[in-house]
Amino acid sequence: MAKFFFISFNTHMKILQNYNQISAVFGAKNKNIRKADDIQRASKQAFPMLSPSYVDEFYLSTKMKKNDAENPTARKYFKKLDRKLTALRTVAKNLQYPVASMTHPPYENILTGVKLMKVGNCEECADAVLATLFANGYYNSDKMYLYCETEYINKQTGKSEYKDADPLDHAFVITSLDKDNPKEKDKIIIDSWLGFADSTSAAKGKYKQVFGDTQLRELASKHRSLFRLNKYMETGTFINYDDYEMRQHFVFKPVDKLKQEEKEYLGFYSRVMYDNTILPKK
Repeated sequence: MAKFFFISFNTHMKILQNYNQISAVFGAKNKNIRKADDIQRASKQAFPMLSPSYVDEFYLSTKMKKNDAENPTARKYFKKLDRKLTALRTVAKNLQYPVASMTHPPYENILTGVKLMKVGNCEECADAVLATLFANGYYNSDKMYLYCETEYINKQTGKSEYKDADPLDHAFVITSLDKDNPKEKDKIIIDSWLGFADSTSAAKGKYKQVFGDTQLRELASKHRSLFRLNKYMETGTFINYDDYEMRQHFVFKPVDKLKQEEKEYLGFYSRVMYDNTILPKK
């Protein structure tokens, strides 16, 4: 994955091809999931943006037929949005940090760029959600990347003899909306780009539907060969696959481990600059 969140448009197009039945959790019984959905909606109001990947997929802007784009007008818009997004990320990355102690990407620069250019993919959607959470004092929140982990378990010993994770080029936010007593089991995923807020277990089910069996099978095939090669390098003999169980599951890895003062600064900045990030009192 590129240093400054340069997302694979091809991967996002694969996501969109599978993403046709998932929607936001409007009737969730869990009050925190409903609140998380309110956070998602507030972030979209505060930072409206158009995703180049959505334009590319839904308007067939880069799908080729007889060497010609099916929709040259949409392709023109896609290329313009793509250039705007690249410029936004480049400028945000190279602007000076407002606080000398900050060591992570300047989220406020990204938010300003999104507000002005109204363009973004899953990275910018996650940034907007994170800012909205911090604006409302929910500091037990982190931006995450999605990975698929492949593991081989020795059936006889029960031990893992191979494990590797592949990035799936997708960003979102994980949060606990209990400010006083956050618990790991209560963590909630807010994925504004895909448009849902749900428990981590339910989110993994959605990601399995979104990414589809084909991509996961491709990763499994790659690691099957790598596992065989690794074991041969270790032992000088080829393994019997029947002796092992292959497991695949999604894992979440943090993008930035922000300091508490960085989270509070971003929350203060968001409250001052963007009124829509503050949830109405009920």
